[in-house]
Amino acid sequence: MMTGYCSDRHSPTRAARQYSVVPRAEGWSVAVNGACTRPFPDKGAAERIAATLQRQADVLRGRS
Repeated sequence: MMTGYCSDRHSPTRAARQYSVVPRAEGWSVAVNGACTRPFPDKGAAERIAATLQRQADVLRGRS
């Protein structure tokens, strides 16, 4: 069985996802809500991934 947050999925008080790029010892990671990807050696690559994920999240929230 899967658990999740389906009951408050469309709650207007729910904060929007905000992706950012953070420095790590091994490179740069994409971070959201306290979770980080594995480090990318190139900051530009991490920024491109963060921008892509942000665009997708915005479209899913109806802000395209």
